[in-house]
Amino acid sequence: MKVTEEIKSRVDIVEVVGETVKLRRTGSAHTGFCPFHDNKNTPAFVVWPDTGTWKCFGVCNDGGDAFSFLMKKEGWDFRETLEYLARLTGVQLDPPNPQKDKQLKERARLSQLLNMVSEYYHHLLCNSSVAQEAREHLKGRGIVNESWDDFELGYALPEWGALRQHCFEQGYTDDDLVYIGMLVKKEDGKSFDRFRNRIMIPIRDPKGQVVGFGARAIDVDDVPKFMNSPQTELFDKGALLYGLDLANLAIREHGTSVLVEGYMDVIVAHQSGFSNVVSAMGTALSEQQLRLLKRHAASVVLALDPDVAGDRATLRSLSVARDTFDRKVSPAFNPRGLLVNEGALQVDISVANLPAGMDPDEVIIDDPEQWRLLIRDAQPVVDYIMGVFTVGRDLSDSKTKAEIIDDIMPIISDVSHPVERADYLQKLARLLQVDERLLQGYRPRSRGGRVRSSIADLPPKSQSVSSSDQLETYVLAALLRHPELLVRIDRALREANAETLSPQDFSESEFQNLFIQLHRSLHQAERNPSEFLRSEVGPGLTECWEVLWEQGDKLWVNDERRGKDIVNAAIRLRLRNLSESLQELQVLGDAAAEQGETKQEKLYQKLTLQHTRALRGLQRFLWQYSHSSNIVETMDL
Repeated sequence: MKVTEEIKSRVDIVEVVGETVKLRRTGSAHTGFCPFHDNKNTPAFVVWPDTGTWKCFGVCNDGGDAFSFLMKKEGWDFRETLEYLARLTGVQLDPPNPQKDKQLKERARLSQLLNMVSEYYHHLLCNSSVAQEAREHLKGRGIVNESWDDFELGYALPEWGALRQHCFEQGYTDDDLVYIGMLVKKEDGKSFDRFRNRIMIPIRDPKGQVVGFGARAIDVDDVPKFMNSPQTELFDKGALLYGLDLANLAIREHGTSVLVEGYMDVIVAHQSGFSNVVSAMGTALSEQQLRLLKRHAASVVLALDPDVAGDRATLRSLSVARDTFDRKVSPAFNPRGLLVNEGALQVDISVANLPAGMDPDEVIIDDPEQWRLLIRDAQPVVDYIMGVFTVGRDLSDSKTKAEIIDDIMPIISDVSHPVERADYLQKLARLLQVDERLLQGYRPRSRGGRVRSSIADLPPKSQSVSSSDQLETYVLAALLRHPELLVRIDRALREANAETLSPQDFSESEFQNLFIQLHRSLHQAERNPSEFLRSEVGPGLTECWEVLWEQGDKLWVNDERRGKDIVNAAIRLRLRNLSESLQELQVLGDAAAEQGETKQEKLYQKLTLQHTRALRGLQRFLWQYSHSSNIVETMDL
């Protein structure tokens, strides 16, 4: 038995879902209000304990098993969910490994040390007379005492060995403190505290565990003004977002995350009620950080300090030097990199235009309503860039027009969607009053004058996916090897007035997640989709992907009839799912009627009618499609 199957056989889905959703028994099922969308009128969320599955018959039209429920609710990836449910059910994921157990215990011990250090600094901020200047600085920035506790802000004493001595008294060594980045050890063996006379800001991972610190100087002569913990096994700045542990629920609720630069910006935003704000801590926004945000919402607003985001010279240099970009010295705002990630990750990135000379925390303290409107009215990246490069310039001057085109066209060329790209070309042509055909023929040039290809110039790539029972396996194994078939499947479903193929067409979490990875592979242009999947599929899904990849090798789709048969199989998969949902709705309706729940009974009757119409329409389409094509027998895998 596969480990995922063993977990599902042991887990009580009613118990898992019941921690979030108030459920009541309706016949053999349990019903409640869906936790993923607003609806307090009729409970359209159903859990079936006998099959270990759930489904929302309302707005979401989503469903799955315990894995998919937790991934959607918590924003976890498959591996995180697998580990959580394995612990919950007592299933062992890996064979005993003494070396690994030792490493995990050591990591837990050092994590405990970081938590203790954070508590120590926090106690000093709140109670030490030496920390008076730090307290006054925080109050001067508008940060109230409650936020000191919420973010566990602290203070590092001016002494060179205060933290070292405190930790030594708790049984920790110099090596421990060096390992977590809190102590500096010189070549002569002498050690001293890394952070002294600074406001200490604990940086936590998405689960709330302290992994490092940001440190703000109090004395104006101390440089740098901000310091961070060095890179350690526990602290990877490019893979973290400050405040995400406190912001994740608000991000999901709003459907948008707001990214600022500074720690203080995040703290002031949260204490003012804007709890969906996080910070990249002054680094270039990385793909890892965008992935973290994408888990919670697919919309990101950049609210960067105007002295960085609004500087034309900075943006121009970024456009020219994209291919040789040095991340170690890069500013936080790279429009071309953002567009690449926006297309690859299918995340909507926009930019809030902050008032000149004001940081986010200053805007929020001065006028919270203005902040709300700035975030609401944030512009897509390219629209914002157009404004940056054209404001205050003479657009009637030919030389100025040429400069603007050279600055903006490389960015427009990196827009992944052809319709969006065409729209921006039209906007730029109208703005500069030039012939759009000139812009369409434009090619970005490198410093040596060579025409440089962009993401937009690359040919479309292929695709892939995975499965459960024979029908699902057949469809997804074929897609894994022949991704171009997904276009044909979706076209056929649209012709039948049905939704395109989606993760919900597959019954198991592994297959749903591999289908999502398939779409990701198709919306990036850096690697071949198969290579992308092989590297990105992640722990917990690799074995399933490899099995399906091997099974898909048996399918030769060069034969047109075989291609049509796979489209036919996908339609039959949708029909089977509709038929099963129809049976479930009829059972739910009967149970509601027996219990005298009139409101629920009417809901299920309405949904039954909708599903019946959809089923009949798709059946008619499948009959026509099958009789207009020479369908072959579905291959056994």
